[in-house]
Amino acid sequence: MAVDAHSEGDDMRRPRVIIVGAGPAGSACALTLAGRGNVDVLVLDKSSYPRVKVCGSGLSPSCLIHLRRLGLYDRFARRAVHMTKLLARGPSGHEVFLRGGKGAWIVPRVELDHGIIGAAERAGARFVEETKVVGLLRGPDGEVRGVDTGVAQLEADLVVCATGSPSRLSSDPSAPCSIRTIMGWWRGTSLPADQGIMAWDRRLDGYYAWAFPEPDGVANVGITVPHDAATPGGLKALFAEILDAQFGAVLRGAEPIGKWMGHPAVVTTRVGDDVTEPRALFVGEAARLVSPGTVEGISFALDSGMLAADAIDRHLDARTGLSPVGRARYRALSRARMLPKFWAGEGLVRLMRSDRARTWSARVLSPQWLASRASRLVGERPS
Repeated sequence: MAVDAHSEGDDMRRPRVIIVGAGPAGSACALTLAGRGNVDVLVLDKSSYPRVKVCGSGLSPSCLIHLRRLGLYDRFARRAVHMTKLLARGPSGHEVFLRGGKGAWIVPRVELDHGIIGAAERAGARFVEETKVVGLLRGPDGEVRGVDTGVAQLEADLVVCATGSPSRLSSDPSAPCSIRTIMGWWRGTSLPADQGIMAWDRRLDGYYAWAFPEPDGVANVGITVPHDAATPGGLKALFAEILDAQFGAVLRGAEPIGKWMGHPAVVTTRVGDDVTEPRALFVGEAARLVSPGTVEGISFALDSGMLAADAIDRHLDARTGLSPVGRARYRALSRARMLPKFWAGEGLVRLMRSDRARTWSARVLSPQWLASRASRLVGERPS
């Protein structure tokens, strides 16, 4: 069944945009577009909200800037855990506290995602839950014309793919998973309410383990590891080892909440031309916008969602699609704002993977320098 988004003879109708995925990227795009009122916005998501999402839930200073731009800073400030300091532990066991004036927040994704899409609905976007998009509709010319839910075919003037990773709707669905994550939640830990821990363990092949405080006395703890890293006994066995080695004292006597959960990710050091088409844009993890260094994606999701919305609002025509100028603008701004952070993250991972580089850094530049470079989650000043 095809649902026609076009009114015959109505050249003045507003363009229709379908956004697939109601995570931070899709919801930020929907909220921005709905607030401007120049297009009809329909958001589809396979889940029922609020829903649990595997994520450390840390909101960096960049995320907080984006929340202000979305008008949601005060909305989340009341509920967020304000993490003002971080214990960074290097592969050799060096420890340093990081503190900064900006700080970071912890907002569980179950609350963050639900809050942003709720704001988009109040601004005028339509949100349909429990609707899985199985593919993009393409016309004889190859251009995207809408989405297929398996039950209905919905036409649109432009589709925003915000389906996360991995996804058959990503800008490069064949891109191999590069990072694996596993995490769990505990209640009653000894982790201070305003402090997180990030530990770079050699068994994680350049990546790290974390423990972050959440509201209501809960802490989330997890690890990130390259997909091709050797994990004797499997990922769960490695997680159990890291929990004991890095967080044994913190978790002693704590009560686990629910099951451990995992999530793959694709990190990048580039923003390819394939993130735009005349009638489709890819945002967030669907465009592989995840830092190679920290596997952080929320700030890039929010930013890319708003950048996409701006390009759509300025350059979308219902008859011809998104103009070449609009597509180029989205790519150029994404590259300018994100690639320096991706390159820095890639450099960090290479540093952490190299025994020689770690030793050189520790001796010449000090553990404090290494830790402050390694962690961009809170502040800018080690102490």
